[in-house]
Amino acid sequence: MTGLSQLGDKVVHLRIARAQTENYQSDRTYPPFFSAFADLDIWFDPQTGTERAEGRTVFPGSEGPSSANISDSTAAVVVTNGKTSFLPKRAIQPRNLNVFAVIADWTNATDVKVGKPEVYRDYPRIVLTRQTEEGEQRLLLDEKTGFPVKLEMVEPHYLWGQRQVEYVYSVWTLFDGALSVPGSSFRLADGEIEMSETLASAELVDRKNAPELKVPAVDGKPENLPLYLRPSTPAAIQVSARTYVLSNAGYNEVVTLAGRDLYLFDTTQGEERAAKDAELIRILFPGKHRTFVVVTDLAWPHVAGIRYWVASGATVISHRAAQKFLQSVIDRRWTRAPDLLERSRGTWHFNFVAVDAPHTEGDGLVMLYPIDGIGSEVALMGYLPADGFLWASDYIQTLEMPSLYAKEVWKAVQRNHLQVERVAAEHLPVAAWETVTAVVGK
Repeated sequence: MTGLSQLGDKVVHLRIARAQTENYQSDRTYPPFFSAFADLDIWFDPQTGTERAEGRTVFPGSEGPSSANISDSTAAVVVTNGKTSFLPKRAIQPRNLNVFAVIADWTNATDVKVGKPEVYRDYPRIVLTRQTEEGEQRLLLDEKTGFPVKLEMVEPHYLWGQRQVEYVYSVWTLFDGALSVPGSSFRLADGEIEMSETLASAELVDRKNAPELKVPAVDGKPENLPLYLRPSTPAAIQVSARTYVLSNAGYNEVVTLAGRDLYLFDTTQGEERAAKDAELIRILFPGKHRTFVVVTDLAWPHVAGIRYWVASGATVISHRAAQKFLQSVIDRRWTRAPDLLERSRGTWHFNFVAVDAPHTEGDGLVMLYPIDGIGSEVALMGYLPADGFLWASDYIQTLEMPSLYAKEVWKAVQRNHLQVERVAAEHLPVAAWETVTAVVGK
């Protein structure tokens, strides 16, 4: 087939350029999205099914440290600056872009079955199926050659419920006269490209000349989700008698009582976090209250709890430009594991308040402002004048160094003549506003 079975005691060395579309955190919810790019050296051991990927990732305005991701069919670890740790299970996804790793995983599986043939990309394909922890996977092979052309599955997703995921292998190229490698590999989710790889070169390397191809031992066990998505129980950090920061290891949120109404600034991580927030809010503010959820930024993890609150009767307040996207989140059908909103369709209505200029709520106790810098378009910040407190959304992430985001928040405060004493944001604990001014206020 691909020549993998003829390698003897050699390993495969690939040089790859990978692009990962950051659709979940770009400056708009529609294309074009920015990408993270990586130049990678990948080694693959056909005897053990172990892959080692080394490289450095570039984001807009930043460059990550060199690291090595080492994975087999069950786990993945990352080695950065000599420190080794498990990657969350979801981080093993790029392994499926390596057709050799996919072949090894399927070869070692014990429950592979032959399904009904089907036509894909204009030609008949052999269909293999197997069961995994997250459901059925399907591998499509070319009838003529036996080459893999697609791996597909349905993956659970914290915002969309589930997505149809496909890994497509194309532009096959021959190296060393015997090794066939796809020159391009893609990950698609619901038909949209999320990752793509372009092959620069491939070679066979003697095992003794390759780096360590063994998954290092790591204490503990891998988590299913990355830290920023783990809905651990939030703590309530008091700002005033009426205002609290709700904080866990992934995200801060803010809740304030304005008269008899509750205003929650952002709802992150998903339904489980939203339910824990709701329980904590009931303790902080007993009794019946109308609830308003202020969505200040549209990155997917930042809005992942919105369905819970809509199903619970909350009104959503956000930038006018957010309405179409938030409507699509609400309209999405969760067929794999129906959430509260899905289970209660017909009992709630999506109430939306659009904001694209300074806006007052709660008898003047809650004030909302578009930040409106070039890096913060369609984002809002919230000001609680009685507390002298500013919720800066995701737009002050650090006070260790100046940033364009923080500069734009500072300018918005000056433009609207706000008397801010303290500030917090999704990744910033409560801080003195004078610190922000000292860092960016020039």
